[in-house]
Amino acid sequence: MRNAKLMGAVLLAGAAAPAMAGVIVQTKTATFQSDLNNDVILTFDSFDTQGGTLILQSVRVDVRHAGGAILRADNDDTFQGATVNGRIIRAWTLTGPDAFAADNETVTTPTVDLGPDDGDGAAFDATGPDGTDFGSVSYGPDFSVTLNPNSALYATNGAGTVDFTTDVLLMVNDLQFVVEPDVWQLEVQAPYLDVEVKLTYEFTVVPVPAGVWLAAFGLGVAGWIRKRIA
Repeated sequence: MRNAKLMGAVLLAGAAAPAMAGVIVQTKTATFQSDLNNDVILTFDSFDTQGGTLILQSVRVDVRHAGGAILRADNDDTFQGATVNGRIIRAWTLTGPDAFAADNETVTTPTVDLGPDDGDGAAFDATGPDGTDFGSVSYGPDFSVTLNPNSALYATNGAGTVDFTTDVLLMVNDLQFVVEPDVWQLEVQAPYLDVEVKLTYEFTVVPVPAGVWLAAFGLGVAGWIRKRIA
C-alpha cells in the first residue's frame, strides 16, 4: 500500500508540466554623416522556433536616435556685425516587417553677436570678436517610438534574418542670422546621426505533454518498486 501511494503522488506531480518563458534582446545602430549617405540595412536574427519547441509570444521594436555636429562661425564683413545662432536638423525613416518609424529633431544654440571682420579676411578664424565657436550642438539619444509588429513575420523554423532599412532624409548644419552680414564662413566638424533599433523577442517553451510526464515518472517509479520488491 505504501508503494502504491508513493507512485500515485509522483504521477500526480508529473502531470503538471511547468511553463517556461524567456526574452531575447538584440540592439543595432545605423550611423550617418550626411543626408547623401546611402540607406543602412540593420540585419537581426529572426526567432528560431526550433522545430516548434519554442513559441514566439510577442515582438517589440524600440527606436532611439541622436545627432550632432561641431559648429564654428566667422564674420568676414568689414562693415557690419552679425547676430547669429547655430542650428542642426536631423530627419530619418525606418522600415521593417510590419514596422515603420520616422522622426525629426531641430537643435539651435543661443544667439550671439559678432563684430565686423577684425582683419582676418578670407582666412577662417572663429575667435572673437568677429567669430564664435558654438562647440558641440547635439541631442539624444532620444526615445522615438515603440512598435509591436506581427510576431509571425519574425519567426522561422531554423536560423534566419530580419532586416530594417534606415533612410536619412535631412541633415542640416547651418547658421541662422537675425542680422546677416554680406560675407561669412561656417565650419562643420563631425556631423552625425545615429538611429538605434532594439529588437525584443518574448517567448515560451512548449510544455511537455502531461502523458509524457506520466509515462516517464510511471516507468521510473515502477522500476523503483521492482527493486524494492526484489
